[in-house]
Parts: sequence; structure tokens; C-alpha cells
Amino acid sequence: MKACYKAAALVLSLALLAGCGKGADSSQAQASSQTASSQAASSQAEPQAPQLPETENDMPMPAEGISALSGRQTEYYGQRPVAVMLYNDKAAWPQWGIGDTELLIEANTEGQDTWLMALYDGPDALLKVGPVGQGRDLFLQMVMPLQAIPMYVGSDAYASNLVNYYNYQPLDGVYTGTTAFDLDKDRAKIYAEQYSWYTTSSLLPGALELYGQSSEGETHSFFQFAEGSVPQNTQGYELAITYGSERTARLVYNTEDERYYLREGDTPQTDAGRPDDSEVRFSNVILLMASSGMKDNGVTHQYDLSGGQGLYLSGGGVQTIRWEKGDAMAPLKLYDESGSMLNVQPGRTYMGIYGGFEGQSLKLLDASGAEQTLPSAPAPLPTAVPTPSPEPTPEPTPE
Repeated sequence: MKACYKAAALVLSLALLAGCGKGADSSQAQASSQTASSQAASSQAEPQAPQLPETENDMPMPAEGISALSGRQTEYYGQRPVAVMLYNDKAAWPQWGIGDTELLIEANTEGQDTWLMALYDGPDALLKVGPVGQGRDLFLQMVMPLQAIPMYVGSDAYASNLVNYYNYQPLDGVYTGTTAFDLDKDRAKIYAEQYSWYTTSSLLPGALELYGQSSEGETHSFFQFAEGSVPQNTQGYELAITYGSERTARLVYNTEDERYYLREGDTPQTDAGRPDDSEVRFSNVILLMASSGMKDNGVTHQYDLSGGQGLYLSGGGVQTIRWEKGDAMAPLKLYDESGSMLNVQPGRTYMGIYGGFEGQSLKLLDASGAEQTLPSAPAPLPTAVPTPSPEPTPEPTPE
């Protein structure tokens, strides 16, 4: 995977040096850019209706002025959410923008570390977000029902196949190039280059125009929000999720501001774009427990997204939940133990996806620090029959 990162960074570097959105040595990117340019020219000549993906979403629509991602007031109502993939290995810390996200999704798709997907209410909500990582199908399946705008720099074959199958248009730096992403040159002097690419609101209009896409659209609520939906106990003061040997996310409740602080061990995870208020924190924590196995490449984890058990933490309390989803365009739905749709407290949410495979573990602590009983670990999926190992996917970069 490291070889992929280097290749992607090289593509982005060539793009930046060329001062355009095409890599000189990438015929695929050139063809894509030419196609995108002709689409943009056509849309200028003949105004067309916004092109939005079709979804199967039957979740409720938020009231006017309310965020579909947090259930709070938003000035970006009527815009499509933006979902940015982020590197999360320690070499990429601190990230930009994770302190501003309305919803942060974390999961292990390969190796011993995790990827993040940061969701924002709309293109205008983005400040500086990065370092931008690769696309993974697990994350895409969570946000495609929202008509979200996924942003990443390259992807594995599974993510590429998914968006192609559903004819769903992401903003992938391999094809949009520096139209959608930019390099922080100062950071690149210290960090590996793949950890120095970011996006921001000023880049989104031009990137969307490449594909005749609109930033506007109706977005169904990600959760069913309701004020006062806090579990009435003190058994959810800390949730530690070990995703692999390189990542244990601790969500630790602070009674002063009633937020869960994201930590790695005792180290706070911070936002480089908020030097005066950098610690990342959330009102809610949701854990989805899913049966898992390996995809046919023998490297990437496969998750069963038909449904399973989970946890909902808010206000220091916790309750066991049940969740279901289905195919890529079906929405995520959460239920309480009685089978009713779960009401989630309005606010920013951290959502972890947990497979329970070897090397993963959970620990839940109450207000006194006593360990609490957890739902049973999800059953493993049957092991896929490996296909012949392909060459590593080159790491993409904006061209």
C-alpha cells in the first residue's frame, strides 16, 4: 500500500508542476479531463438540470434550515453533503478539518490502521480539509444514499467498481487533478507528500463543473434526530475501539462540556486548522458491529452491511442498538431494543464500524471506570476464495 501512496503523490506532483489538471504521462487522466472539459463546455452552451444520483432513501427529510448530518441549525441547508476521505495513520497527523466535521466515520479496511471519512453539510462548509486519502467502498456505501459528494485521491478496485456500477460520480484527484485539490507546500517540506494534499470550498465549484454536477440537492437525514435523546444511565463514559495494532480510538466523555473527546491512548486527536481549539470532540458516538471477512484479494476486509448490533453513546449514557442497511444505495437505519427507530441527540457524531476480526477489541467503561458488558462479537463471514494477486494499485494523486 505504501508503494501506492508514493505513486499517487508522484501523479499529484506532476500535476502541480504542470500547473494544470492533467498528468503528462497519464493517458487515462487526459481522456477523462478532455471528456470532463467537453461536458463542462456543453453545459455552458446548453444549461441542463442538475445531475443527481438516484437513491433508495426513505429516511425523513430534515426541517428547513436543519442539517441532515447533525440535526442542528445549518446555513448550508439545500446543499449536498461533502464526504472527504482522510489518511489516519500517525504520519498524517494532525489532520485539517476533522474538528469541523458534522459526522466522522472510521473503519479498518486493510492493514492495522484506519481511514476516516469526514462529512460536511455542503461545499460551502469546507474550510481546509486533509490530508486527502484514497476511496474505499465501505465508506462510500454509507454516504451514497445521501447524494453526497465523495472526494478522494485514487481508490482501490472495489471502490472504483462500486461507483462505476451505480454510475455515481465522485471527485477523484486522479481525474480532477488540481482543480479539486491543492498541495500545502510548507507541510510537504516536512511530511511525505501524500500527507500534504487538501481541499477547500473554493475548489469545489470548478471540480463539480467538470462533470456537470450540482452542489445543490435535497438530502435525507442520516439519523433520526430528536432533542432529549440521551440514554438515562452513566455506563457510557468511555468506549475504546481497537481497530488494529496501530489504532485504538478512545472516545472519552467530559462532563464539563458533555462531549466525547477522541484520543489515541492518552494523546488527543487534534485539528491543525483550529490551533486555539484543536481537540476533536463529539456529542454522540455510534458503533456499528458487522460480520466481517476478507475480500477476494486476501487483503481487504469485507463487511456485511445487511445489519447487526451496535452501541449508542450520548451524555455519558449508553444503550444497545440494532442497525440495518442493505445495498449501497439503501440508507443506514438505527433501532432501539424495542424495534422502534432510534432517536439520536442532535449534534456532531463519531461513527465507528467494527468487524471483530483478529486483532480488534472493544472496551466500555462507566463513570466509575468499571468495565461494562458488551454485545457479542459479530460472527465472521466465510473466507472468500482468493483470486490471483494483482499488481498493487498505484496510489493516485490529483493530476
